[in-house]
Amino acid sequence: LVAGEAFTSDTVAAFGRVSSAELFNLYGPTEFTVHATHAPAGSTTGAVPIGKPVWNAQAYVLDARLNPVPVGVAGELYLAGDQLARGYLGRADLTADRFVAAPFGDDGARMYRTGDLVRRGPDGSITYLGRTDFQVKVRGLRIELGEIESVLTAQDSVAQAVVVARDDERTGAQLVAYLVPAGAGIDTDVLRVGLAAQLPGYMVPAAFVVLDVFPLNASGKLDRKALPQPVFEVRGFRAPVTPVQEIVAGVFADLLGVDRVGLDDDFFTLGGNSLIATQVTARLGMALDAVVPVRALFDASTVQALAARLQSHTGQGARSRLVARSRSAGELVPLSFAQQRMWFLNQYDKSSSAYNLPLGIRLTGDLDVAALQAAIGDVIERHESLRTIFPDIGAGPAQVALETSEMVPDLAMLPVTETDLLEHLIALASTNFDVSADAPLRVRLFQLSTSEYVLALVVHHIAADGWSLAPLARDIMLAYTARTAGQAPAWTPLPVQYADYAVWQRAVLGSEDDPESLISQQIRYWSVELADLPDELVLPV
Repeated sequence: LVAGEAFTSDTVAAFGRVSSAELFNLYGPTEFTVHATHAPAGSTTGAVPIGKPVWNAQAYVLDARLNPVPVGVAGELYLAGDQLARGYLGRADLTADRFVAAPFGDDGARMYRTGDLVRRGPDGSITYLGRTDFQVKVRGLRIELGEIESVLTAQDSVAQAVVVARDDERTGAQLVAYLVPAGAGIDTDVLRVGLAAQLPGYMVPAAFVVLDVFPLNASGKLDRKALPQPVFEVRGFRAPVTPVQEIVAGVFADLLGVDRVGLDDDFFTLGGNSLIATQVTARLGMALDAVVPVRALFDASTVQALAARLQSHTGQGARSRLVARSRSAGELVPLSFAQQRMWFLNQYDKSSSAYNLPLGIRLTGDLDVAALQAAIGDVIERHESLRTIFPDIGAGPAQVALETSEMVPDLAMLPVTETDLLEHLIALASTNFDVSADAPLRVRLFQLSTSEYVLALVVHHIAADGWSLAPLARDIMLAYTARTAGQAPAWTPLPVQYADYAVWQRAVLGSEDDPESLISQQIRYWSVELADLPDELVLPV
């Protein structure tokens, strides 16, 4: 019976070479004496599951709001049952933090928050992934250290692995992997390449430290504080040389807010993520007259590597540029494909509020209501999609932009209490839209006191998405600041409106009636890829 530290398949294999005894992996923190789960340590790769609860115990895998997570999804392990301790002697604060009320079982039941990150398999068996307090943020990106450790220990050359975040005065927070070799040694260059094929660039450690054994504390467990300081490799700055390298470095610098980007700088190390990656590839495509897939940036994330990959693709025909186009009075504008889906769902069930996006802004101080109303009018004028309706013209829906004067909201203040505020906000957010006739924006102003207000907005998804809400709030505040000074906002007009994008998208994808169009090619591809799927998917699959 093995307990104490995470049990690996390499240890199981080593034990099997010297003994035929049946081997079990036990798991149980001191607060749940003696053990809470168990599993036979059979043939597996990576970590050995900690198994299922013993007969008088319950194990729950929950999210941050104490809701059970689906099978296969990581969550924190909570334990309940007869073996649960009463608490910590003389530490009421710590007891309250770790021993919490159970939302399951009998009234008054408690459970212990282990702080362990686990995943439950389809058979109910639980696998330990790491500690929740081993979740770190490096350059704004949240990283599960246990996930990196699992990939490391799955490599043939690695027997044990620990990943920590170390602060370096020159480079900031960096990931460091401490390794114990499984055999003769570890080629860290080969290991780095292997990790890059399985993990995003920002999760590949910046340094690898190979040790004969890990330092242990008096309890025989890993002593993280005793791990040696790594030596980070600091490369000298290498400036871009070729035109393509300069373009790639310039795009990185502009979108990531970095003053200087060199050949060896990595997009993810500089703070890039998948959302910014789409902007990078779009700009590079326009600049180089090429189609640049997002995958290229994930495969080659340094300036030098990406420029080398793009060198052979320049001048091979990027898609037509997205530009503003003139529209005659009464001209009907098509919907984008995303809008078309939203329109169908809305018309299918006009009572649904599932695609409403709510935004609440608390305002404190002396409020100039007239200036705020004028500011919202400025924003509605600036963003055409906020004043667009989508009537059915017989052959399908079209976009029709209203005049701003037709829909500037009446900001008559509604007095509410703090207690009732949430109820009013939910009612506003839950009120459905008919996008064929209603403008996709509603605005209300709630007054809590003579100096406290809440400006509430609800936008339908046909006109905005979650990312749009922050720029929307920013524009309202900029316009309000200008209006309180007796001026119109001095912003630069938007280069394109969403209607321009809808027309551009239709032109790029072409018609389904044209077998050579891009949309016809994609339909053929997916028809083949999905040909063998069953007619009905029984969820979950």
